[in-house]
Parts: sequence; C-alpha cells; structure tokens
Amino acid sequence: MLQQASIHFGGENTEQIIIHIALFRWKEGITRKKIDSAFKQVKQLKEKCDGIVEVFVGKNYHKESRGFTHGVVVVARDQESLERYRQHPAHKVIAKDIEEMEEDSLGFDFKDLR
Repeated sequence: MLQQASIHFGGENTEQIIIHIALFRWKEGITRKKIDSAFKQVKQLKEKCDGIVEVFVGKNYHKESRGFTHGVVVVARDQESLERYRQHPAHKVIAKDIEEMEEDSLGFDFKDLR
C-alpha cells in the first residue's frame, strides 16, 4: 500500500519553494547496501540544513525510467536554502561518494507554477 506524503510549509511563502530532483543509474556491482547507506545519509541532511522542508529518496518502479533506478527529491524553502544544502560539508561528502557509485545521473530543479 502506498503512503500519501504530506508536506507542511507552516507559514512559509510557498511562492519561493524549490524542488530539486536527482536521478541515478549505478555502476555495475554497486550493492543495495551501499545505495541504502548513501540515501540514509541524504535523508539526514534535512536535519542538518536549515531551509530544507523535506527529503524523499527511493527506488524507481516506472517502466519509462531510461535506466535510472533511484531518485532523490529535496524540497527547499527557497533558492538560498537549496544553495546552503549543496554547500553543506556533509552534502559534499555524500555527493562525492554517490558520484563514485553512479554510472549516470540527472538533476532537475524547478519552482512550482503558481
């Protein structure tokens, strides 16, 4: 059964909300244990980075994935919060580890059309 996700923005200005998506295709031989460990660390960034509203990670199950097997979605309060997330020392370590594991990746950032 799928769980419904809810994001609570509090009194935040949702006009500034930024959605960051990263998709990954792993090198041959990368274990599920390594992937799970990396994504656990990514999820922990929510508590370390001010302005990150939510972090979602998971395995793809859509048939038109073009080989991308996993994804991350980060919801940031604004562009500045996303930049702080990217520059956080913990993010830099995790990003380096993931880059060594990935065969390919795709990033996509956007503001919701309102």
